[in-house]
Amino acid sequence: MDISYFREFAILAETKNYWAASERLFIGQSSLSKHIKAMEKQLGAALFERTSRKVELTEFGALMLPYAQSISRIQYEYETAAFNHLNQGTEVLHIASIPVMAHYGITDILLRFQTDFPTVQIHTSEADTLEVREWLIERRCELAFFRDSVAYLEHNPDKERLLVKHPYSQDRLVAVLAKNHPLAENQSIELAQLSEEQFVLLQNGSMPYSLCMRACQEAGFIPRVVFTSHNLEALLDMVLKGDCVSLLFAGHVDFPRPFLHIEEPLPPPTPFAVLPIVPEIPTTVYLSYLKGTPLSPAASHFLEYCIMRDTIDSK
Repeated sequence: MDISYFREFAILAETKNYWAASERLFIGQSSLSKHIKAMEKQLGAALFERTSRKVELTEFGALMLPYAQSISRIQYEYETAAFNHLNQGTEVLHIASIPVMAHYGITDILLRFQTDFPTVQIHTSEADTLEVREWLIERRCELAFFRDSVAYLEHNPDKERLLVKHPYSQDRLVAVLAKNHPLAENQSIELAQLSEEQFVLLQNGSMPYSLCMRACQEAGFIPRVVFTSHNLEALLDMVLKGDCVSLLFAGHVDFPRPFLHIEEPLPPPTPFAVLPIVPEIPTTVYLSYLKGTPLSPAASHFLEYCIMRDTIDSK
C-alpha cells in the first residue's frame, strides 16, 4: 500500500467530503476514491459509511484514524529531514499574497514552515488579487494567496484555466458600522438598508472595491463612496469618526488586533458593529500555482505543509 494513502484517509476523515478532501490533496475525486477502496481491501474492512453528501467514519475507521495520523506525521517528518539534509544551501521561495496576511493565518503558517525548513528563504510580495494573479501567470512567484468569489464576475476564463486553486480559507463580506449607528443592534443587514449611507471602501480598482460596488448595484443602488484606501485602520477610523459605513471581509475585522502579552490588560471592546450581509456574499482565499509547471522542491514542500497543517499542528 502506498504510504500516502494514510494521509488521504486522515484528510477525508477530517473533511468528511470527497470533493473537499480531493481539493485539499490536489488529486481527483476518482483517484481518492480508488485509494480509499484499496486501503479498505488491504485492511479488510470499510473505513467509511458513504452517503450522497458526506462520509462518516465506521467504528473500524475510527480505530484506524490515530494510526493514519501518526503515519502521516512520520512521513512528513522524514521528508522534512531529507529535504533539509539534501538542501544545505539556502533555497528561495517566492510567494505572493493579498494584503493583511496575518488576518488569514498566512504569516503564522509561513513562520512555522520556516522553522521546519530553515534552509528555505521565503520572499513575499503583497498586492490586490488581480495583480497577484498576473504575477503568478508571469512566473514572478511560484505560489500565491488570492481571493475570489462567485459574486465577483470579472474573471478571465483563459487565465483561470492556467491556475490550480486550492481553497485555503473561507470568508464573507460584512458591513462595519459605528456602535452608535441606528442599525448597529441588528443581527444582520441587507445592503439596501444602507442605500442612503456614506461609504468608505478598500482601494478603488481593487477586487474588493469592485465586488462591493457590484453587490450594492445588485441591491438596487449606487453607493455614495466618500473615501477609499488600502489601509484598514484608515477605513475603520473613518467609520468611527466620519459617520460612514464600510463593507469589508469578516477576516479583516475578526483578527485580534493588539499584539499583547498574555499578562497585559485586555484591549477595550471594539467600538464597531460588524453585521453579516444577507443574502451572504461568500469569498474564498485560495493558495494557487501555475498548472503544468513543475514546482521547486521548496514550493512542493510548502504545498504539502499547507495540506498537512492541521495534522502537523495536532502533534
